[in-house]
Amino acid sequence: MNIELLLSIIVILLGAIGYFIKRILDRTEKIGDDVADIKPKVSILWKLQFAESHSPLALNEKGKDILNKSGIKELVDKYLLQLIESIKEKNPQNAYQIQEFAKEVMSNIKINPEILPQLQKGAFDTGVDVDSVLLVGSFYLRDLSLPKFNFKLEDIDDKKILV
Repeated sequence: MNIELLLSIIVILLGAIGYFIKRILDRTEKIGDDVADIKPKVSILWKLQFAESHSPLALNEKGKDILNKSGIKELVDKYLLQLIESIKEKNPQNAYQIQEFAKEVMSNIKINPEILPQLQKGAFDTGVDVDSVLLVGSFYLRDLSLPKFNFKLEDIDDKKILV
């Protein structure tokens, strides 16, 4: 086989490989866009497993059951001052921000190796995952925090704060 033929075959193969790589990347980009579109919708559905579908979000019966049986209520009560201080450090300007910061603060406590086993036990006992327990706990924390910042639960739905 001469070298020119071999080089031609290599060039053709590289071209074919490039074509297929481009198709894969194009499809991957489309999948990424689809996932980005689906993610907020799934998040809303996940939250509505434990909360009623009105604003402001309030725990439904399943959420109340998790709050009372998972140990998250006691955990929030035990660390309430530190949790509120963590929200305060974020400088919330309205009730909606307090709600969102409560979710963030609660989500971050799972990295504490002393608290994680309690969260895992609570999740196991109630048949949900740790993130679900923390979400329920965040609603409880929000409700306890709002008065500390001179807000009421109804203030979360105030359309003026979202502008």
